[in-house]
Amino acid sequence: MQITIRPMETSDVGTVVQGWNCSLVHNQVSAERFEDVIPNDPNHEKNASLVAVHDGKIIGLVSAVAREGVLGADNKGRPNEVDRGYIRGIFVLEEFRRQGIGTKLLNEAAKYLRSKGKSSIWVTVYTGGYFFPGVDLRYEAGVKFFENSGFRRDHVINDLDLDLTNLRISEYQKNARRRMADFGAHVEDYDPSMLDRMRIFVGKANITTWFPEGWEDRFRKSGNKVVAIKDEDIIGWASYSPRAGTAGFGPIAVLGEMRGHGIGSCLLLECVLQMKDAGAEKVIASWANTPFYLPNGWKICRQYVVFEKGV
Repeated sequence: MQITIRPMETSDVGTVVQGWNCSLVHNQVSAERFEDVIPNDPNHEKNASLVAVHDGKIIGLVSAVAREGVLGADNKGRPNEVDRGYIRGIFVLEEFRRQGIGTKLLNEAAKYLRSKGKSSIWVTVYTGGYFFPGVDLRYEAGVKFFENSGFRRDHVINDLDLDLTNLRISEYQKNARRRMADFGAHVEDYDPSMLDRMRIFVGKANITTWFPEGWEDRFRKSGNKVVAIKDEDIIGWASYSPRAGTAGFGPIAVLGEMRGHGIGSCLLLECVLQMKDAGAEKVIASWANTPFYLPNGWKICRQYVVFEKGV
């Protein structure tokens, strides 16, 4: 079978998305979403996303990202990630599998990442735009593909969800409220007048992934953000995406020295109540800190395995 591997063109997006949705049934995407995550990523380079073509038909894709330098073009990189390259997605149409096409795509992606000085490939744990943080365990063939390609399982990442239709404030959450009050802190909606205090919080939190250069633009308006305050200082923050049906929660952060007083649980609860009021029936937290969510009544709804391999 004659297969050509070439860079993905803008004109390929519609066909690629169609193939993606046929192949990755648990990760349906729109053309707009696909473009936001891949070609519109500041770190994207043309030779990083490749398609496999047979008889003029696109039958597979691999999308890699190098993020050159420490911070990368999106300013979200971390020092410990400087040698990492990432695979954000790979698929081969069902009728063309088990013929070595996925391996060819993966090898070409590895070749590209080596050319950028990367010494390891991760699937995916990329802190820029991403579709999923790892390989969904429901893709049994995909899991075996990476294992047979020499990748090792590094860890598992969970998504968690919470049913809002019969939401009740639990004793655990009531206790968190008491502990926070005893500590002298409270939660309220973020207001743009707090921007200077938010700058101080961001400096202390030191989470460049969530607060890259230009983060202030999102905080010049109110809505979908709450903060925890003690002695007029912001000591915690959380944000959410309100949607009818299924809403999204996160990120959330509490300063290290302020933890252990129920503040995170109270930030989470306030966001949950606001999402319910906005009409959400369920909320999902992706790539989540499982031990934090479970006592608050959330349940694991999806699991991903993170693979790594030296190049």
